[in-house]
Amino acid sequence: MKTTHRALVAGAGIAGLTAATALHDLGWAVDLVERRETLDAIPTGLFIPANGMRAFAALGAADALRSRGREIRRLNVRAVGGGAASVPLDVVWPQVGPSVAIERETAVRTLQELCPVTVQWGNAVQALTQHGKQVSVTLSDGSGREYDLVVGADGVNSTVRLATWPDAAARYAGDCWWRGVTACPAALEDWNLCLCRDGVLLAMPIGEDLAYWAAGIYPALPFDDPVNDRAGRLRARFGDADGPHAQLLAQIKDDSRVQFSPAGQVLIDLPVRGRMVLIGDAAHATGPSMAQGASLAAEDVHVLARGLAGPTTDVDVALTQYAARRAPRTRYVHETTALRNQVAAQSAVAQPTLIQDWPTLSVQSFAALVPAP
Repeated sequence: MKTTHRALVAGAGIAGLTAATALHDLGWAVDLVERRETLDAIPTGLFIPANGMRAFAALGAADALRSRGREIRRLNVRAVGGGAASVPLDVVWPQVGPSVAIERETAVRTLQELCPVTVQWGNAVQALTQHGKQVSVTLSDGSGREYDLVVGADGVNSTVRLATWPDAAARYAGDCWWRGVTACPAALEDWNLCLCRDGVLLAMPIGEDLAYWAAGIYPALPFDDPVNDRAGRLRARFGDADGPHAQLLAQIKDDSRVQFSPAGQVLIDLPVRGRMVLIGDAAHATGPSMAQGASLAAEDVHVLARGLAGPTTDVDVALTQYAARRAPRTRYVHETTALRNQVAAQSAVAQPTLIQDWPTLSVQSFAALVPAP
């Protein structure tokens, strides 16, 4: 296929790999750079709700992700000491498709295997200058090139965003999270949230006899949790957990395998400036309450690629349409996440009501995302 356009994709995570693949499939020449030297990181997991899997299916990646993860069929919640509720995901996502839990690195490696573009590891955007319908880019390896499109897919602390939207730094989203992967307790099935005294403890199988866990609290200000004895402090903080959550918690002993971070928040209402566009967390990062990070990234790429398809596509028109289509959906996720965090922050008081209303709340939270993007 004759190439008429050249693109730079910054970031080789879920958003960037998916975008590079989609643009390549459209016939674009694509450079893909990643500031990290390697993919290696503390093992964590990923829950991809059905709207995300629908977008990955449109992009040709859903079957591979599903085969290496674990399909989740129910959202379960229970309070320590009593009270539980459950809702089937085919009620939350009627006729949309499966929801999948997978180890994050496995998901990224799967998308990398599907990506026909070679990742330039340890290379990052240093400077951007826009002139007309071209963007001049200088990379950290000293090279420079002209592009018809620059895609910022480089996460919550995006260098592309900070170079182009300098006042749009990430801010604290109101929640702090510990995450990791352990052996899966025998009794753990599907997505399970335990309402503890000080916060919430989420656990779910991700395949290969492993479970992903995430423990969240909602302090007014962010803080740092040093690595030394991090696992011990985590077990103490959530020590009231019972059932399979207690079994899982007892396995968390290696400080180096516990990731901790305050959740960052970004929302760019107009994620396009000239021939530069933001996708994924670079454009709309938020806390993990709705588990929409990977899903919104896949939707971004699907909508962008659909707009850019065709030999006579006007790139500027496609970018304008992309921004207009994505804004209502990403703002909805931000607003709903904030509401869910408010409820979770009062979980000790609101537990009976939360459990009683769990099916209704679950359906209502995601109803706006059921229609295709």
